[in-house]
Amino acid sequence: MKGTCKEAAKEEKSTDICDSPDTEKQLSPAEDKLASTCATFWNICNTIQGLPILVIPYAVRNGGYLAILTLLLVAAASNYTGKTIVRCLYEKDSKTGRKTRVRNTYADVGNAFLPKIGGHLVLATQFLELLFVASVYPLLVGRLFAKSFPHVTAPCWIWTLIGGVLFVPNIFLKNLSQVAWTSILTVLSAKIIFITVFAYSLSQFHKWELSSLNHFDASTYPSALGILVASYLSQPFVPLIEGSMRYKDKFNSLMNLSYGIMTFLNVIIGVVAYISFQPNTAEVITNNLPEGSFRRAVNVMAAVLAFTSYTLPMFTIFDIVEKSNLPCLPQEFGKSILQPRVILLRLSLVSISVIFAATFPAYTYLLAFVGSIAGISLEFIFPALFHLKIYSQHMTWCNIVVDAVMLAVGVSVSVTGAFFSGRSVIKTYSQPIIDHCS
Repeated sequence: MKGTCKEAAKEEKSTDICDSPDTEKQLSPAEDKLASTCATFWNICNTIQGLPILVIPYAVRNGGYLAILTLLLVAAASNYTGKTIVRCLYEKDSKTGRKTRVRNTYADVGNAFLPKIGGHLVLATQFLELLFVASVYPLLVGRLFAKSFPHVTAPCWIWTLIGGVLFVPNIFLKNLSQVAWTSILTVLSAKIIFITVFAYSLSQFHKWELSSLNHFDASTYPSALGILVASYLSQPFVPLIEGSMRYKDKFNSLMNLSYGIMTFLNVIIGVVAYISFQPNTAEVITNNLPEGSFRRAVNVMAAVLAFTSYTLPMFTIFDIVEKSNLPCLPQEFGKSILQPRVILLRLSLVSISVIFAATFPAYTYLLAFVGSIAGISLEFIFPALFHLKIYSQHMTWCNIVVDAVMLAVGVSVSVTGAFFSGRSVIKTYSQPIIDHCS
């Protein structure tokens, strides 16, 4: 263990092994296929922008000021652990101080922590969390379809299956550069929804009561916490995003910029939308807008947001499965997405996510429950544990204290959140559900 906190901060900005964009040079064909700085910015934003713009006001409804404070803390902690996971992809030479990328995935970091077992644990946790997060979007589209065609008497699960067909083209995704284009659409559609909801909320200025932010519901707040945690789950994506970068030395700066901008916008929409529609703030904030063509137009953008937000988690699931070296898969599996077996596997994964969405309609509570277990493990518990072991010889006391606090808080929040959100799930499904979209 060496150095001080200031030295650790300097190390974070190190550009030992990274190409510098300041140096004019002709890019090789391999480098030209890597994601640009701009594309990387959009991809990072995509990991923390999408569902939050729709559900964070509901989280504020359950937690008030404490939910806002929690949002800021979760964002800061998630930003730190995301960069921690990327740091664990590298090994540092004790003599020269030079870093070399020796790992490619979150699972590789897990194997470095606990050989043979750690990687499988990470993969299983990632798969569960990302599959559930991806499943949220077909369910959201199903709800939007049902409200757009109120005269058609069909249950919500039928609408979810119909909407799920529109997600099938994701099976042809090749690389993160393609995902970056959907990331741009994700952020832009989210901003349109943000501006629309914010503008309408300003027209409701006369209804604002800041005192309503004092509201706190101990029974539902843990579920709100699960939503906030799931909203900042970038850890499964950052090894893939950083590995695809043309200029890897900019990763930490892009993380700080992306998290800062998105968190600022999330706080604004969470507070303004809640105080405008409270106490009846809906789980999906666009459903608080006046009925008619105005709401339908905004719901179209919400549908676009759902389609594009689905791409990154599902592409990451593809990447996890195709690089998992499962005995049932051939060694060259995944080299070409046009292989029938690759298409069949990807189609199966998309179908599972859609069926999962159609089967479990109370997605807010399920998101909270899964987020409390798998999400918090990926976001706080695993990064702290892995970092403490892999970089134990190069860590400062500052790093050790931060990781220890992250670990303790993560475990306690996971247990508490799983208990309360699990109780909410049981309560919801113990009652007869006539129409999941109502």
